[in-house]
Amino acid sequence: MGLSVWAGTLVGALGIAYVTVNFGLHHGSAAARRPQDADTPSPARPGLARLQVTDPVDHKAYGVYVWRPDVPETRRLPVLYFLHGVPSDPKTLIDDEGLARQVAAYVAKGGTPFVLAVPDGNGSHHDDTEWANAADGSDLVEDRLLDEVIPAVEGRHRRDAAHRAIGGFSMGGYGSMNLALRHPDVFGAVTSISGYFHVDDPSHMFGDRDAVIDANRPDREIAAARRVRIFLSAAKSEDNDVIKGEPQRFKRLLDDAGVPAVLEERAGGHDWDYVRSVLPDAFGFLAQGWVKAGAPGPMPTAPGPSGSPQ
Repeated sequence: MGLSVWAGTLVGALGIAYVTVNFGLHHGSAAARRPQDADTPSPARPGLARLQVTDPVDHKAYGVYVWRPDVPETRRLPVLYFLHGVPSDPKTLIDDEGLARQVAAYVAKGGTPFVLAVPDGNGSHHDDTEWANAADGSDLVEDRLLDEVIPAVEGRHRRDAAHRAIGGFSMGGYGSMNLALRHPDVFGAVTSISGYFHVDDPSHMFGDRDAVIDANRPDREIAAARRVRIFLSAAKSEDNDVIKGEPQRFKRLLDDAGVPAVLEERAGGHDWDYVRSVLPDAFGFLAQGWVKAGAPGPMPTAPGPSGSPQ
């Protein structure tokens, strides 16, 4: 593992500095998803870092931005993996949309502390990966997240599902729900913001194969939804035809099956102004489950969040 530090780089008004850490190891599915036995707390590493993981297929480096609160690192400190839409990337969510700043502000105001991880869902062979594995094996984005990103972010403090959530916007809203329902043993909660729950595959990730398409339809995985806490949001002025009406349709499917879920509808369109308005409620929803699972309590609100590099 190599380490290089970006000194003096600031992100936003809260003064969040970040460093870069490169991970070049392939961890393997089983080991990556199995918690370690020991959980000796590690010192707090507050602030924003940029990790790099090596894709097991194309061997390219993909960035992961990670914001950590100023509390010791343990398996009880929750992690939220937040997935971007298309076209986008982790740097856009951090630098342009201010996602880490919003999490830092939420925690500084007394919200339950958690780790934010923003991985890269782009591939080498498909413009629109749907956060999935390509049927032809050329882009394995799902495997990269499960087998490379999660071990890099969590290290020896591997979380259980109760302390690990996934969320996202637009394509990331689809990807987060698809991954949560495909892997309810990995993710215990999901926050899908302006997501869709059928398959929209313009880049042919699923190779037009019916079996692969069916395996990646959240609206066909209602049984798995019973094992996951679900938060949905819908913008009242949604103008994307792929997404319009989808959160409401999915909520009806869950209701018909007796699966509890929260659906929030509020003013807004298909943009990050809307996402920013939803995030505090999404964080609060996740915190309810995390507190029940024994997550650390809120941090003192007097000093602001630390921007110290890791």
